[in-house]
Amino acid sequence: MLRRTFPLEEFDDSRWTEIDVPGHWRNDVNFAGVDGPLLYRTRFEADPPGPDRRTWLEFDGLFYQGDVWLDGTYVGDTEGYFFGHLLEVTDRLRRRRDHLLAVEVACPPEPSSGVGRTLTGVTQRGWNPGGIWRPVGLRETGPVALRHLRVVCTDATATVATLAVRAVVDTARPRPVVFRTTVFGIDHRHPQPLAAGENSLEWRVRVPRPPLWWPRELGDQPLF
Repeated sequence: MLRRTFPLEEFDDSRWTEIDVPGHWRNDVNFAGVDGPLLYRTRFEADPPGPDRRTWLEFDGLFYQGDVWLDGTYVGDTEGYFFGHLLEVTDRLRRRRDHLLAVEVACPPEPSSGVGRTLTGVTQRGWNPGGIWRPVGLRETGPVALRHLRVVCTDATATVATLAVRAVVDTARPRPVVFRTTVFGIDHRHPQPLAAGENSLEWRVRVPRPPLWWPRELGDQPLF
């Protein structure tokens, strides 16, 4: 019953124990022997986003699974601890300035059989690292939000280098965009139509006469 009602604004948390965030719950003496799940609540104020602006609730690191509510409304879940998670809260923040954030965090212990249920590796041997272990905040973007970006040099010679670019972006409505990259002063433009929601895109950039990376004793180490 508690896990169903704790995200509600009328829920009384006056007798709850405070805990540091960011942090692992077992670092707190009150939860040193607990395997979870743990329920978190906090209140905050935020200005509503302006026209054509979007706001995201950003978790830099949550160990290991999370369910998230804002102002009593479920906004999404997270899984995985070494990368961040973004949950859009634009509509909720436009309605008012004061807010209630509620998060249920689970980090189930590994079974004695050795068959793992989560990708926690050696971090969970003899200790439960559960908790909101990295900062939580709000991120504001324009109408198109860059969710993830990866650039990899797939080939390089003395005459040309090839960069593979992968981007995950989110747009509230369909629109054409132009992705622009600048490498060593050379501009590249990649026009792309976007569908509403999340889009995964890939393209390649050729860099003529790239400065090559050398071991320290032999030369410079320029970065793309």
